[in-house]
Amino acid sequence: MSFPPPSPPPQPPASAPGPGQPWGPQWNPAGQPVQPTLNGFAVTALVTSLVCLAPLGLIFGIVALVQISRNGQRGKGLAIAGISVSGAVLLLAALVAGTADFKVWTLPGRDGDGDVTKSGWTTILSLRTGDCFNPGTEIKRDQSTLNDVSVELVPCDTSHRGEAYASFRLSGQRDFPGADGIAAIATPRCAKLFLDYSLDPVAFGPLQTFYYYPSERNWATGDRTVRCWVGPKGDAKLDTSVRRDASNLDSGQLAFLSAVKPINAAGVLRPVRGPREDLDGAKAWAGRMAEAQAESIRLLKDTDLPGAQRPAGQLVAELEAGLPFWRQAAEASDADTFLGHLRSVDQHNGDAQVRRIRKLLDLPLPGTAPTQARHEASAPGPV
Repeated sequence: MSFPPPSPPPQPPASAPGPGQPWGPQWNPAGQPVQPTLNGFAVTALVTSLVCLAPLGLIFGIVALVQISRNGQRGKGLAIAGISVSGAVLLLAALVAGTADFKVWTLPGRDGDGDVTKSGWTTILSLRTGDCFNPGTEIKRDQSTLNDVSVELVPCDTSHRGEAYASFRLSGQRDFPGADGIAAIATPRCAKLFLDYSLDPVAFGPLQTFYYYPSERNWATGDRTVRCWVGPKGDAKLDTSVRRDASNLDSGQLAFLSAVKPINAAGVLRPVRGPREDLDGAKAWAGRMAEAQAESIRLLKDTDLPGAQRPAGQLVAELEAGLPFWRQAAEASDADTFLGHLRSVDQHNGDAQVRRIRKLLDLPLPGTAPTQARHEASAPGPV
């Protein structure tokens, strides 16, 4: 009896599979090779890492690698990518945890008109005109840099520290002008823009304007935007918008506020330095106040204020009596003489008449008279 020759021993594949993985290619009943399935945890690891769920991405990636090694599934590259991205995010978080003020970054919600309807965190760069917000850091007048550029946007009928009302681009400078150079432009322009945004600023108590300006680094990248915002002085907060335009006023209210706007516009630009420090600056301001008061007198004379004609006439008389002292202050030879003329101006500021007119026109009573209004601008820091 003869036997067939023995078969050669089986040869292992070129690359040995992992533990539990079958040797050699797999075949379906038709004799065609079967493509290994894609591991679901590998896909999930990459997706969660890309949507900033780093801890989950790291866990899913490790689970995926274990399953792939056992079952021969596809997706090893996806799992490794998910682990790598998640690890990088967690490492970055660990590095900055000691210096950063982490917040729950829920995005703010807006309606179809762009008004904020749900509180949420964003950055200063995302502020829009009319946004009410709480700065992510305490604002100080002498602050030169911002370590936290985050802001919490809130609906304007909830408690808030500030309200963005205007922005503009600096032009005409190629090189970074420095904080003082920017302040020379931003301070008066933000003040004037606020009086366009709120025709009746005194209705909200003492307010202070602020602005954010581009840092030298951002200037080099092309950022030239100054962002103006306003808030109450000290630690007080607002619970309403300070926007006041023609849509918020009746004809009599609008006529009166438009007539006294020249005085308010000049008053808010009162120099920060007094006449003893900068007599020329104080005299120049007094000259602008004289021109503004003369314009308001003319407008009041031409304005019909139903029900308030008598106090309006009395206000005109007071302002006319005080006008010569503004002009004399603009020509003062020394600081003491200048201050003496300002005391005479205050005796004819028309405060009593203004309050009477506002009451008759159903306007909130002011905290200061128009000629006493003062603008204080602060730059919280470059962004």
